[in-house]
Amino acid sequence: MPDLDAAAAVALSLTGFENRSQNQNSGQGAMGLGQRERNRSLGAAVIGIGLALWASSAWADGRAYGTTYQAATEEKGELEVENWLTGAGDGEVGDSAPGGGLREMLELEYGLTSRWDLALYNMLDLSKAEGGSRYAGLKVESRYRFSDPGAWPVDVVGYLEYQWRRAGDADQSLEAKAIVARDFGPWNVAGNLSVEVERLLEGGFNPEMEYALGVSRQLGGPAVTVGLETFGHLEHGAATEPYLFVGPAISFDFGHLGPLDELWLTLAGGKGLTTPSETPYARAIVGLEF
Repeated sequence: MPDLDAAAAVALSLTGFENRSQNQNSGQGAMGLGQRERNRSLGAAVIGIGLALWASSAWADGRAYGTTYQAATEEKGELEVENWLTGAGDGEVGDSAPGGGLREMLELEYGLTSRWDLALYNMLDLSKAEGGSRYAGLKVESRYRFSDPGAWPVDVVGYLEYQWRRAGDADQSLEAKAIVARDFGPWNVAGNLSVEVERLLEGGFNPEMEYALGVSRQLGGPAVTVGLETFGHLEHGAATEPYLFVGPAISFDFGHLGPLDELWLTLAGGKGLTTPSETPYARAIVGLEF
């Protein structure tokens, strides 16, 4: 939400400056000059409020990328509903259906504190592969932000996720992820590094390392953001090249485009760069905060 106290402080500062200027010129006694000074004072107040609102909106929790996580958490007491739809040629793109096809995920995310949130996902695979369309399982995710935005040289978030799966070659997994990011005016740079361990259906465990890097820029404000990201993973003991994908992303914050406040949409897609990850992918995420 916008920081109205900050807006008022900026407005009062600017109007106070203008009022002092008006008092210094009051000896001239000219009605036209007084009117011009009042107009300037009102204009300064509007500009001050606008700047404060714009500045506060820059910290809003948004999703500039399809896969890369930014260093943000849900606001305390806020509930956000997100719907993910991912299409890929195989199951090597994160959160896609094993064997290819479409996977839909419905996420409920709640801010426990100003720095800590908790989310529940339910997954549904829409596929013509073996097993067909089915309920694919659920995952529980939690994120913790270690500082206020901009307080450290980079913003840092810790991430922990558990999955219970009904599709693929593993029935459970546990993932720990480090998220680092930094805003430079309208620019954002974010990096993720995680370790995931899967419990295989055939027995044993499969550890892998996952990575992601994204760069994005707001176009004239937070309403539209464009970005580029790369991500992939490296499996333990794999003799082949690592999985590596790259592609663009664009996001729309409808609260800054029109009357649909707290609604946003992110579109992303791309293709693999290495032999094991040649498949293309596409993802759409829509979110609504309550």
